[in-house]
Amino acid sequence: MEKSKIRLLILLSLFYILILSACNQKIESVDKSGENEKVETLDQEEKEKVDISNQDDLVESVEKTSNNEKITEDNHLNSSLTLVLEDVIPRDPSIDNNVYGYELNFILKYINQTDKDIKGFLAETYFYDMFGELVYTLDFKYEWDVIPANGSTNFNTAVDLNQFKDADMRFYNLPFENMTFKYKIKSIIFTDGTKI
Repeated sequence: MEKSKIRLLILLSLFYILILSACNQKIESVDKSGENEKVETLDQEEKEKVDISNQDDLVESVEKTSNNEKITEDNHLNSSLTLVLEDVIPRDPSIDNNVYGYELNFILKYINQTDKDIKGFLAETYFYDMFGELVYTLDFKYEWDVIPANGSTNFNTAVDLNQFKDADMRFYNLPFENMTFKYKIKSIIFTDGTKI
């Protein structure tokens, strides 16, 4: 993947150099009113406009390529491991003597779609309300039990929330049935030491 990025950047750089050299050459036009040919050149301001336009096009092209490669990589990671949020259980310290603060317990299922055992992974998770508004984001780091190749494992975890933060309490009070869960796998480490 790195080689293709380097090749693309070299090709785009060469393309950019060709455009710049073409812009620096004189533009010739024929004056049809007389017998003599008249040679006109772009003035400096027009050259700068062309240079800036070409630079913007080059940057936009590189960004689109980078974004497409990133999307392909994200799709590959997300298709390698599926996270299923099965339930969210709020725990209130005024009711539950086993907790010291407001807490949300997550019951998750991790499904390994690969032919290798997964040792751990990093993921960003997003929680939305029923209107599609982002309510909370969490970084998940899993490094406990092995997730078997083409298998799954169940996992329970919890997050402590600050009762004095509006965003935390909004998340705490969001009913599970009104919650939409999305995720983006950042990296996966397999038991054989390889990673994606």
